[in-house]
Parts: sequence; structure tokens; C-alpha cells
Amino acid sequence: MIVVNRRLCLFALIMAAAPLQIARSQTSGIQGAWIEEGTPCASVFVPTKNAVDFKRPASAFAPAFIIAPRRLSTPLANCRVVGVIPSGERKIVRLSCTTSIATDSARVILAPSNDGGLYRFNAVDGGITSRYRLCNRDALKSP
Repeated sequence: MIVVNRRLCLFALIMAAAPLQIARSQTSGIQGAWIEEGTPCASVFVPTKNAVDFKRPASAFAPAFIIAPRRLSTPLANCRVVGVIPSGERKIVRLSCTTSIATDSARVILAPSNDGGLYRFNAVDGGITSRYRLCNRDALKSP
């Protein structure tokens, strides 16, 4: 009886972790520090030892975000990726976000562009589109 219960618990834990593994794999192609076109990378991001992070103090209005495995961060919010729903070329990323004030659910609709950029949509079927470009450590080096 104890062996059966342990197996059921293990199965439940594996099934609970499955959406996170799927979310991780579905965001793998769009991971990195993203900034809206026309905004210099160095105005929002700084290089760190292993990656890129937001400058501190962060600007609440910076049009930027960082996508990491199972995480999406803005200058003022840290979000956990709850799930990713494919919709054609777009990905609807469901989030649980925490700020200094509250925790709430959110979603973002993203689609990679052919030239390595990223589009963010305000609706699944179209609507307003913002274009983002990737900021890497090389883009933050002084000339």
C-alpha cells in the first residue's frame, strides 16, 4: 500500500511539473533581454557576470523585458511563466506576476520575426503591435 501511494505521489509531482517543462521549452527560442526598437540597450540594461540585467534604479516606463527559462521580468515586476499556448506563429504566455504591491495574473502575446526580432501584440488576432530587438552583452560594450 505504501509503495502504491509513493508511486501516485511521484506521478502527481511529475504531472504538476510538466506544464513548467513545456513552458520552458516553448520560450527557449525567445529568451534574452528585449527592448522596444528605437530605445538604446544601454539606457535600460547593464551587463552582469553571466547575463544582462536592468539598470538600478529601474525606470518604471522602460519598454523592455527579460525572458529566462520559466520567467519574464520587467523593470518593476517578476513573473513566473504559468503556461504557453501556441496560436499560429504567436505564443500566448500566461504569467503570474509579482510587484512590490501585489501578485496578479497577466498574459503577453509574442511572435518571433524572421530577422531575429520579436513582436508583442495586444490581442491574439492582431491589434496594436510593438517590435522589440534583442540586447546582448556585445550591444552594451562601450565603443
